[in-house]
Amino acid sequence: MSLAPLTGTLLSLCAATVGSALSFLLARWLGRDALLKYAGDTATLRAIERGIARNGSDFLILTRLVPLFPYNIQNYAYGLTAISFWSFTLISALTTLPGIFIYTLMASELARAGITLAFMLKLSLAGMALFGLVQAAKMFAPPSADRTREYQG
Repeated sequence: MSLAPLTGTLLSLCAATVGSALSFLLARWLGRDALLKYAGDTATLRAIERGIARNGSDFLILTRLVPLFPYNIQNYAYGLTAISFWSFTLISALTTLPGIFIYTLMASELARAGITLAFMLKLSLAGMALFGLVQAAKMFAPPSADRTREYQG
């Protein structure tokens, strides 16, 4: 069964958003208190909290658009931080939309026409674009030691 790319994108976006929101809430309700209880009030945890308080939305946008870390792990990890639920949910939905659209469009084309030279070319271009995004993120991200000092001070 092949849905039109727009319908498939909307259904996938709804499912991904609900899934990420539920994972976030589960971590927030069950994991945050346990983390604070077992990890205690450490300098590292305080630095992470300050960083999320200052730049949480920017960091979330970066980690969603450049898929270096699995979304499932991110959903739970952000639930352990102080980022607001609605900011997390809205940013997650908006930043996963481009990838979901590309996957759905390519799957629709694959179901319609099979593996063709044009499909392989589009897949290669998508891979190169992803590689470029990862490299750009590495170039523009400050060194982690500098970032840690900034949040601790």
